[in-house]
This record gives sequence, C-alpha cells and structure tokens, in this order.
Amino acid sequence: MKVDDKLLRRSLDAAIDFSVIKKEGFKDKVRKFDESIDLIINIKDVNLNDPKNRIDKEIILSNEIVTNDKPNICVIASDEILLEAKKLGVDTIDSDGLVKLNSEEKKSKKKFAKKYDYFVVEDKMMRDVARYLARFLGPVGKMPKPFPTGYGIISSPEDLKTAYERYKKIIRIQMKKQPIIFAKIGKKTMSIDKLFENMKTIVNFIADQMPHRFNNFKSMYLKSTMGKSVNVTEEFLKTIEV
Repeated sequence: MKVDDKLLRRSLDAAIDFSVIKKEGFKDKVRKFDESIDLIINIKDVNLNDPKNRIDKEIILSNEIVTNDKPNICVIASDEILLEAKKLGVDTIDSDGLVKLNSEEKKSKKKFAKKYDYFVVEDKMMRDVARYLARFLGPVGKMPKPFPTGYGIISSPEDLKTAYERYKKIIRIQMKKQPIIFAKIGKKTMSIDKLFENMKTIVNFIADQMPHRFNNFKSMYLKSTMGKSVNVTEEFLKTIEV
C-alpha cells in the first residue's frame, strides 16, 4: 500500500470533516462530546500463528491524547508509591484491597478490569497481581508490562511520576488473533498538526513491525467516534473532493 505524508494529512482532514453532521437545508452540527479520532489498519501476508509476528506493545506518542486532567490508570502499590499515587489523584489499590477484590464475584473483577485503560503496579506486588487478576486483565490485554514492551511496572515514587506523565501519551498497539490494528490517535479538539504527528508515529511503528513495511498494509481507515470512515487512498479522496 502506498503511504505518504500528503495522503495521510488529506485523509485526516476528511475524517475531521466527516465528523460534522451535515444535512441539506440545515446548518452543520458538531456533536456535543469530544470525539476520538481512530485509525484502523488491515494487515496482509503475516502469519499470526507464529508468535513472533504478533504485536502487543505500549508506545509513546508525540502528543498527549488525554484531554482531562489525568490518565485513566489504577495504581497497585504499597507504602511510598501508594502515597504518591494518592497525591496525584489517581485510583489506587493496596495489598489488602487485592485480597478483598479476589474474594468478590467474577463479574466484579471483570468490571474492575474494564474500568481502567492501564494498570501501574509496584514490582514487588506483581506476583499478587498475577495471582489474583491475571485471569481478568490478561484476556483484555491489560496485564502490566515491563520495559521495553510497556511502562506499567515501577519500583519507586519517581518511577510513578514518570509513568503518570507518560500515560497521557501512551496507547496500546495489539495484533494477536486477527490481522487488524485499531489505534486512537487523539481527540477531535486537538490541533490537526498534533493529530497528524500522533498518526505518523503509529503508522511508522506498525510498518517497522512488518516484514515488508507498508507492503503488508492491506488497507487503512480513519474515522471519528460517530463519523463516517475515510478510506486512506487517493481513489477514495477523489470521490469526496469537490
């Protein structure tokens, strides 16, 4: 698949334009919530039966994708790290909390796993996290990962501060069972330049994981949460340009 900066930028412009509700005879309307801008890439000629071809990694984007005041993380820790997490205002759980959670019904554990985007865990508590939560975090790809595949395992309050800022820019890239990748590049209210920079980071990262780079891209789409999809091709763009 042919991919260049001009094509990506024009496609992003089109996705933003498609997010606006347009109806003949009426004024254009913008939805009242801040839509996400999502990237979908279909992959070809990659054997996912070979574990080496699968992708499961957290990557840091050029710009923050968190539009509220803090990333949606839960910190599982003790002592000084736990105190630092509470200072930062993020949700926390300690050793006693883990034991209590383990005694709850399965649906409560699934709800807990679904509530947060990421879990940040003190290294010495990883054994308990694996013991009590692996069955629920694993299937949804949320088990904390150590560097270089992730940033979710820490050992000091300073590590937590760094992780807190990182998770404003981090997204999870996964391709395990199906040859398709979904990635959030940001929010519609972000500047088009920042959205473009994030998209470029993701596209280049995925190309770098492929045996034949962009030749393994079957197709690519961009869309806002509620908007129509944009097929990232010159042919599609010609059909919508006036």
